[in-house]
Amino acid sequence: MSTHSFISMKCGSASRLAFSMLGKLLMALPLVLLSFSPALASSARHLADQPQDLARAGVSVVRLIVSYSTGKPTGIVQCTGLGVLVASWPFQSNTNQNNWILTDGNLVNTGTEATCVPSHPTARLATVEVFLSTAYNAQALPLNFTATPASVRCLKSDCNTGPALFAFNTSMTLPFIDTGTAAPTQETGIGLTKSASSSDLPVAGNTNAQLASQFTQQAQQFLTPNRMPLNDAKEAGMPIVNALGELTGLHLSDANTPASLNDIKALMQKQPELKPPLIRNAVHDGWDTGITDFYQQNLPAAHTAFQSAATANPQFQGAQEFAQRTLPPSTGSSENGQSSPNGASGGLVFLGISLPLALSILGLIALTILLILTSLKFGRARARKRALKAEYAEAERQATLEAQRIKEMEAAQQRAWAQPAAPAQPAQSVQPATPQAAPRTSPLPDLRCPRCGTLVPQGSTFCSNCRLQLSPTESGKHLAVSPPRPAPVASSRSLAEQPTVEMSPSLRANGQNDSDKTVPYAARRLKGQRLGLVVSARSDRGIKRKHKPNEDSLFAAQGVLSPDAPAPQFGLFVIADGMGGHANGQDASRRAIQSIIDFILPRIMKQSDWQDEALAQLLVESVQQANQAVHQNNMELRADMGTTVTAALVVGATAYVTNVGDSRTYLYRAPDGLKKITHDHSVVASLVEAGIIKPDDIYTHPKRNQIYRSLGEKPLVEVDSFIVHLQPDDKLLLCSDGLWDMVRDPRIEEVIKSHIPDLEATADALIQAALDGGGEDNVSVIVVSVAESAQLSPTPGIQLLAKPEGVQMPEW
Repeated sequence: MSTHSFISMKCGSASRLAFSMLGKLLMALPLVLLSFSPALASSARHLADQPQDLARAGVSVVRLIVSYSTGKPTGIVQCTGLGVLVASWPFQSNTNQNNWILTDGNLVNTGTEATCVPSHPTARLATVEVFLSTAYNAQALPLNFTATPASVRCLKSDCNTGPALFAFNTSMTLPFIDTGTAAPTQETGIGLTKSASSSDLPVAGNTNAQLASQFTQQAQQFLTPNRMPLNDAKEAGMPIVNALGELTGLHLSDANTPASLNDIKALMQKQPELKPPLIRNAVHDGWDTGITDFYQQNLPAAHTAFQSAATANPQFQGAQEFAQRTLPPSTGSSENGQSSPNGASGGLVFLGISLPLALSILGLIALTILLILTSLKFGRARARKRALKAEYAEAERQATLEAQRIKEMEAAQQRAWAQPAAPAQPAQSVQPATPQAAPRTSPLPDLRCPRCGTLVPQGSTFCSNCRLQLSPTESGKHLAVSPPRPAPVASSRSLAEQPTVEMSPSLRANGQNDSDKTVPYAARRLKGQRLGLVVSARSDRGIKRKHKPNEDSLFAAQGVLSPDAPAPQFGLFVIADGMGGHANGQDASRRAIQSIIDFILPRIMKQSDWQDEALAQLLVESVQQANQAVHQNNMELRADMGTTVTAALVVGATAYVTNVGDSRTYLYRAPDGLKKITHDHSVVASLVEAGIIKPDDIYTHPKRNQIYRSLGEKPLVEVDSFIVHLQPDDKLLLCSDGLWDMVRDPRIEEVIKSHIPDLEATADALIQAALDGGGEDNVSVIVVSVAESAQLSPTPGIQLLAKPEGVQMPEW
């Protein structure tokens, strides 16, 4: 249950304190960003959270944008694909090619055709541009060179049918990938996508010169390393690695199988420049050693290795981030007192990007202004909320007065019921008997309530169905209605001063029909027929409370009362919706159910010849026992728990229904549709009955979850009692407010009607409808279908259908 209290938390001062603290935090945020910029940079990209194969190999994968010339002024062919760095050493001279990339020969074909597009137009390789991945540096960094056809080396004479190598010169030393030395235990592709969560690939080719610039810009967006399953779509030149991130193959676009490790090694061995011994590469060595130590949890050694790689190449942000991640949590700088490798000297690192000091300050000033404007916007929103809060406070005061008046009326009515009815003057609605009339010699028959038509036993002073108070007449038939309270009229009086009036089941006091059909059901007696029961029960925590204990509890059992044939069948069904905090609410609802079944089941199994009034009283007394149990527990533990309850005891063809609070019991009968049997003991229900608000307003009113009657609040509680005479194909629905607050009554009726006769599907569909409606609360339903009963076994006993965990069945 969401909220069940009349007195709201006085949280104005707490709200002001919270907003004050928020404002101070907003103003201090720039200082926090300056102090902890390295940590922010490292935590934003989370490179170190990647699997080992992706982390090791991702820094070596590059994107290639290859251009072919057709010989015409406007002729151009562009392709994009992948490559991987397989060798790099420090710069020596302009004639020494110190970086080598492995790729698909189909991308960099040195022949007379551009084989990287399906049409294979006549064209010659012109340029190859290389872009490093975001694992190397968060910015899209192109290398300052352009490869030429003369630098391309292929394994085969027709370059487009196998792997290819090309070399180029840079002043930087880059991290390259090692070839595998053993058979891989696991293989995956390493591609470059738009983001770590994306699997989209760029357009592979372009032959429109007008779109050349756009093609290049779009291709540059796909630089984030990502694991690519080998059976998915792949780009030309995508490297294949083992679990350690070592190169084991290369995807070829025009081949059914990738280039093998042997093909790759054979191609590299053909190049004199790549024959050992190669010049030592501190970037590669530090990166490779650091990754190995990092994934073996040897963080101090990994930190030293990553620092070595970052020092050898200051643009290598991937090494900087890993170096920062391997520091102890309290360390903010390197051992020599210098700033951490993540930050540029005198600047700020944000999202892995090193910013100059001046730009950092301007950015922080802009951020501070934005935060101030946001704070002002929230200030205006708070002012509007304060105005609404004042209106709600007045509505709460009025609703509290209304609820108190209802309680006083109920108490007075209860005292009147407890006193013997005194003779009264005949009411105007019934003609008085003549003085000469002879005294009656036979018992008076049961009569019908003048308002709802329910059978009323002689001597009753109120209708058990619609709660209409009756006055005795001279004839003794109790047909007169007590003088009605005046109907409300439009005036300027406050909400609390508006009177509550009795309402007809078919017409609301404000003249509006109830679209939800939430009116008491006028029961019709069915005699001479034996009925059986089919039951389905479901409970769900809801969407917003799925990680919290379920405060709803339900119980369902049916059985046979007597060994005599024909044996009467019975069923006991209870739903309780707890409140007072999650654990307390769950305890209250389960305690109430335990008390109810402990009181009813032993008594009903020991006697089979129960009368209607006795069974109704038995159910009411069981709820009173439950109220005392929860109240006593509150007294002992100084707790404030409570629960609503609705229960139905079905014996033969009669259902005895009770409720306290706003858990409901409905009756569905074709063709009449869905009718609500119980009355909600809530503020909004009293306002609807008084004609102050419309029935649809109960779903949006600010006090829609506040009730004025529940179990556990006081030693005694008034329990509403109803008697419903059942017919074949009737459906009883017991539910907590988690259903009807999320699903309107017409929709509930539609769900029941559309799933007849599958009761399991009906219960599931009702729960799903509540979840689809928002699932803001725990939701529980019990659906009981009435059917013509076959000859039952004379063996008495109880079949347990559903019960809360921890509730024990009583002995009898």
